[in-house]
Amino acid sequence: MKKMLFFVAIMATTLMACNKHNYNATNVFGEWDLVEMNGKTIELAEGITTPFIGFDQNESRIYGNAGCNSFFGSMITDSTNVDALRFDNMGSTKMLCANMEVEDELLMTLGLVNSIEYNAKELLLKNNQDQTILRFERKQ
Repeated sequence: MKKMLFFVAIMATTLMACNKHNYNATNVFGEWDLVEMNGKTIELAEGITTPFIGFDQNESRIYGNAGCNSFFGSMITDSTNVDALRFDNMGSTKMLCANMEVEDELLMTLGLVNSIEYNAKELLLKNNQDQTILRFERKQ
């Protein structure tokens, strides 16, 4: 009986560890579509491209599209805190588009990012109070 309880405890611990999203911020790669911002599902006006973010680990850079304009910047990680992530030297193109609300909010919110959680399908960017402020899904 004790062996069975020990086995069940080990299996439960293993399954909980596998379910955790935290991975090293320096290992995130590829492109991710925005699905939620500041707790609200993204609803795009007609003609607006789905905003996305991309990570170029080799250059420690991010890039993406905020719905109309492209953006870019530096990715700053912390070797003492593997979940830490900030963006710096941000810039974007400056085209005027019909509906700029989502774009303006996304660009402002990217400046509040302090940490990251992700798995193969979902990327969460969090503020300094550990609240999810941006949720992305891996681009298909």
